[in-house]
Amino acid sequence: MDGTVRFILSLSIGIAVIIGIVRFRRIASSYYPFIYNCIAALTVEILNRILTLTGHPDAFILVENIFSYTDFYLFLWLFHNWGLFNRKKWTFLTIAGVGFIIWFLEGILLTGFIKHNLYFFTLYAFALIFFSVSTFNKAVVHERISIFKNPKFWICIGIIIFYSFFILVVVMSISLFKHNVSKEFRRGVWAIGVYSNLSVNVLYAVAAIWIPRKKSFTSLF
Repeated sequence: MDGTVRFILSLSIGIAVIIGIVRFRRIASSYYPFIYNCIAALTVEILNRILTLTGHPDAFILVENIFSYTDFYLFLWLFHNWGLFNRKKWTFLTIAGVGFIIWFLEGILLTGFIKHNLYFFTLYAFALIFFSVSTFNKAVVHERISIFKNPKFWICIGIIIFYSFFILVVVMSISLFKHNVSKEFRRGVWAIGVYSNLSVNVLYAVAAIWIPRKKSFTSLF
């Protein structure tokens, strides 16, 4: 698939960004990390294109490594806002801190941040999938709103789809498995990944539409 076509398809995350920005002042603040994440993802896609066209594709590895922890933190913050950790701030901060330590140590000791932090990529992808499944189950059992009008449903489905393919791509990049995978298979996975990314961006846009408004508080007097 042509690089230009991939870039255009990747910009589909901009739909969720536009909806989020337009509705930002009216939506529940618990969803702010989701909007921030969509904006960060769009920024990364644009930086990738710029650095590739200017002949600095290696510089994008640093951007991806930085974004990996940003992505993990923002989704973790979102799950915390949703009450996944029973609204215990220390649980949220502990998980975020452990994630940062793993990310930082791999960058310093193994990759120098000039190669992808593949082990952190894998760990945080599994963590987000686990958190999404847990949140999805809670939403189905405890929330009365129609599941198709529940932004948590669309976001969690999007995370599960995207990071499942993400794990497959990362595992293929680890040297232990790299030589056992044919080029044709890799190209097929990359092509599927492009369209799965497009579908996930559409799911995020749907989620942005259904994000509830801020609760209005009225005085008793």
